[in-house]
Amino acid sequence: MSEPSISRLVPRRPGVLVRRTWGTMSNMYAQNILTALLAPMPEETPTQSLWEWGYDGVQVGIWECAPGTVSGPTGDYDEAMCMVAGRVTVAHDDGEFDIAPGTAWVTPRHWDSTWTVHQTVRKMYVIDHRPGQAAPAAHLANAHKVALGVPVPRANAIKGEPHESTVELWVNNGLNVGVWEATPGSFPASRDGYDEVFICLSGGATMTGDDGMRYDLTPGSVLFTPSGFAGRWDVSETFRKVYCIIKR
Repeated sequence: MSEPSISRLVPRRPGVLVRRTWGTMSNMYAQNILTALLAPMPEETPTQSLWEWGYDGVQVGIWECAPGTVSGPTGDYDEAMCMVAGRVTVAHDDGEFDIAPGTAWVTPRHWDSTWTVHQTVRKMYVIDHRPGQAAPAAHLANAHKVALGVPVPRANAIKGEPHESTVELWVNNGLNVGVWEATPGSFPASRDGYDEVFICLSGGATMTGDDGMRYDLTPGSVLFTPSGFAGRWDVSETFRKVYCIIKR
């Protein structure tokens, strides 16, 4: 079922926004974030490009930036990110973040920083403009290697004996960010009262909606599933993802 076009705000540099209209809620899927085609932002220095859409005060997208420096405070929003390429040093009031492929981090609203991009960077991000309170920034250096919680059996398994484990990075305002892993098997998938966008770090799986739409998920795949989504996970190889739950 098609969805109406969604008006969204595109971040051009920290704290500065411009309105555009893109896409639909049903097509937020990139099989490989590294090869996804992005739209140039010709007025920006250093050179930047992005692929983004949004709804109800939330933006989801992919952003790339060439080497250079970007500085200034963010606006009245929280932002969750996962880096997939390049390297950047982010200096802030409490020190520095070293950001490299596999780094997941979250910055709170009105967060002042200076980005020194050493190698062209590309990231997945979620920006939440909805009302919220002050919260600390969070930084996970390497989501590929972080130790997760004790694996527990996945409820209502359809096939095999899948287990899952997770670690939370940031739970504040309307976002819940963390790392999740599941071993091979099949089990139901549902989104009840929340949306989720994630990027696959390792492994392989398919997610099939009850509407028959199938998503093949391998390292680099990005998928958004809205509240009300129902379907099935089929994990063929232990699957790890960085996720951002968007509370509704």
